[in-house]
Amino acid sequence: MHSTPLKALQLMVPALALTLGLGLAQAQDEAESAETGEEQEIQVLAEINGETITERELDQLVSQQTQGESEIPPTQRRQFLEEIINLMLLAQAGDAAGIDEAPDVAAQLNNDRRRTLAQGFVRQLTESEPVAESVLRERYEAVYGAEAPREYKARHILVSDRVQASAIIDRLADGESFTELAGQYSEDGTSRDGGNLGWFAPDDMVDPFAEAVAALEPGAVTDEPVETRFGFHVIRLDETRETEAPAFSDVASQLRMSIVNERIQAELEGLREDADIDYEANWTKPDNG
Repeated sequence: MHSTPLKALQLMVPALALTLGLGLAQAQDEAESAETGEEQEIQVLAEINGETITERELDQLVSQQTQGESEIPPTQRRQFLEEIINLMLLAQAGDAAGIDEAPDVAAQLNNDRRRTLAQGFVRQLTESEPVAESVLRERYEAVYGAEAPREYKARHILVSDRVQASAIIDRLADGESFTELAGQYSEDGTSRDGGNLGWFAPDDMVDPFAEAVAALEPGAVTDEPVETRFGFHVIRLDETRETEAPAFSDVASQLRMSIVNERIQAELEGLREDADIDYEANWTKPDNG
């Protein structure tokens, strides 16, 4: 079993759904159970100054506070209910005091609302078309079935400007140290270790990065900057190795998340194409150069 340097690759993994804070495996389970179950009736547990607390709201708080644990003792469940009541009383007091009109609070409320709606929409996408096991098996064969999986050990220098990345490539060609330039210029956490990414599989990286690494010979550096949504990368491949394919059961959840992420990304790209997006400040405008 090979290990993945997740701490070094956090920026690189296309994890939109994770960024939204979704438990995709949980969403899959909920979608499958929803096919046989009926929508539960919403039960009101308490009313505070005319505002209700529902059982679903309590269930959400319990799940958040216990990392998904739903079976808790009645006494503890009662304590969680009191926590919501206290929260509601403070929120009502803040509302009465006009706290929602403060710029910082208004911004946070807007962001919280957007995040919640985005989470709900993504969860709906996930539940409306659960990833069938046959689809997972096909993806497993596509990823691991053709030949022995290969892992790569590489370093990179990540910058936000193509011209700067090209200049770094020129300096490397002149004999300057990759690790020193990475430490000086790379804009991610790997700069502390000379750009070292450790060992990784192609699926651990976004496609342009993975394709560029696979095209290199050990010891070679990309002759052009590699553009991803994170910026421009200068990459040096250090070593490669073959590994044994993992068991299907060990990677099924990872494959499911990858497929769901692809669906979400496709949906998001469609939304962006249809959207009217006006960048008001000069620095926010995408670089077309």
